Amino acid sequence: MTKLRLELKKKNGDVVVYEQDKVPASRVLDFWNIQEKLEAGDTSYTPKNYLLDRIDYCASLFSAKSVTREAILEGLNAWELEETIDDIILTAVGVKKEVDPKLMELVQQKPESVS
Repeated sequence: MTKLRLELKKKNGDVVVYEQDKVPASRVLDFWNIQEKLEAGDTSYTPKNYLLDRIDYCASLFSAKSVTREAILEGLNAWELEETIDDIILTAVGVKKEVDPKLMELVQQKPESVS
């Protein structure tokens, strides 16, 4: 079953894992509203605004109230931010799905030799 997953590091070094297994399909439209703002060509909508909107969108997908823009910005390393946000968005809109471990096991098994 596909789930959203977010790991944030607290200031004391503890890692908190948030998972969300239900996201209403209507939330896909919310993401496309962000994309439309970007594609509208308004020069006042900067790359920074786009990033912050994507972070806010990701935070809003989790039912835990402690998942906020600030929590994400403080809880991720700089080099993890874009990839983490993209993974959450792609999973939420149905583009990226978890691979079933049982299926992976079958795929990785060597076929029996045919004589």
